[in-house]
Amino acid sequence: MTLEQLFYLPPTMIWPLAACLVLTGIHVYLGVHVIARKVIFVDLALAQIAALGTVVGVLLGYEVGRDTNALYLYSLAFTIFGAFIFSATRMKGEKVPHEAIIGIVYAVTFAATILVLSKSALGPQELDHIIKGELLWVQSPTVIKTAIIYSLVGIFHFTFRKHFMAISFDPLKADQSGTNVRLWDFLFYTSFGFVITSSVAIAGVFLVFSYLVIPSVAAMLVSDKLSTRLASGWIGSSIISFIGVKLSWNTGLPTSPLIVVLFAIALLGTGIYRYLRVAPRKMVAVRNTIGSFAVVALFIGGLFFFRKTEEAPLEHALKMLNSTIGTDRESALIDLGSFADRKSEWVGQAIQLVHDPDAEVRRSAVVLLTKLRETSALPEIVKLLDDPSDNVQGAAIAAIDSMGNSTTAGSLIQKSASVDDPEMKMALLSTALDLGNAEAIPGLISILKDGGIFADDAFDALRRHLRLEFKKEDADHLSRWWETNKSRLRWDQSSRTYSPS
Repeated sequence: MTLEQLFYLPPTMIWPLAACLVLTGIHVYLGVHVIARKVIFVDLALAQIAALGTVVGVLLGYEVGRDTNALYLYSLAFTIFGAFIFSATRMKGEKVPHEAIIGIVYAVTFAATILVLSKSALGPQELDHIIKGELLWVQSPTVIKTAIIYSLVGIFHFTFRKHFMAISFDPLKADQSGTNVRLWDFLFYTSFGFVITSSVAIAGVFLVFSYLVIPSVAAMLVSDKLSTRLASGWIGSSIISFIGVKLSWNTGLPTSPLIVVLFAIALLGTGIYRYLRVAPRKMVAVRNTIGSFAVVALFIGGLFFFRKTEEAPLEHALKMLNSTIGTDRESALIDLGSFADRKSEWVGQAIQLVHDPDAEVRRSAVVLLTKLRETSALPEIVKLLDDPSDNVQGAAIAAIDSMGNSTTAGSLIQKSASVDDPEMKMALLSTALDLGNAEAIPGLISILKDGGIFADDAFDALRRHLRLEFKKEDADHLSRWWETNKSRLRWDQSSRTYSPS
């Protein structure tokens, strides 16, 4: 592989990679603060609050994809309100850890999001979108707008870095120096909210959390110096972002989860490096590391060793035929179509399923038996002409048309006499005539006389099978012709037409 091939990315993946790099720039920095403050899950909580703002906006009438700015403002307003809650609940000598309050807010907000979505037409799809984001579909305007927002937040933090650093790394000293800790806490969480509101829409909740926490934790293991931690976090995150996007394009794996897993692998590697570097007894550390890898390998190997033996496809399909779940039985019938050469092993069960309680299973059974041209199933399929499901009735008519004869067609004619639905009546009589049963002719003439929306269909069916010249307006003439010739009509199988003998 050439160097050019190694680093090549298609144009469609350039902006997703750019979005990842933009996320890296601000999240590694904010992650340092989050870890120093010991509020690891504030990102998830603010992200969920932002998501709640979006779904509330949707519930109040704004549309995803059309009212982007309005929904962003809803999300931002909720996030700023969340910032107020987090800054207001941080107390001196707190009896309840601030992280516990953040966790409670996250859980309550997530539950509220589900409740609000239950009243939205989007429902689970929108929740899935919140979790996953739309990284693969991000375009240049979104990336550029997000980069501008993050740059403004970065400038704000750089300008007031002394206050933010003091509160994050030495809050007691900051409080004693007269700094309004609660105000600067609010400003920190508000600026954090601006970042999260944009990030979640692009990358989803969990990838944003990973960008915030994992690089900063890994950087802490590499160095205690703040500038080194920031530099290593930025460089490492950028490299992992590129590898994740590249592998996603090469393998077809979803991008966001792949990047999260790569972050975890990098963190594991960094942890091992840190352990080996600071261990006072290097050989013992190496031995422990090798032993840990052996335990992991044994665990993974055991999972595969004790896995359930995979059933042969036919045996699996036969097992699913007896499932209590209708969709399982339906899928099994579809799969059995690939085993026509062994139908003697299962065709009896398939015939029984034409009377299954689930209408879709009955329809699937009829379709399969029609595909196999299993004429022995016709007596049971004919009974489905009285089925309450129109789809099942339609499948039964198609099966009789494919496998039946003029005698079987008598059931269609008999059924047409008791049917009020003109479309179904037309289908029954047309199929009966196709099968060579002349008793369908008077019913079709009657439809032609009525002049309804199926008159043209009746005319076409009669013209197709009667060796007689007539026009659509000649319904009365056709009636007289039928009365005169019905006892003398003969079916010509080669031309599939009727003519008087």
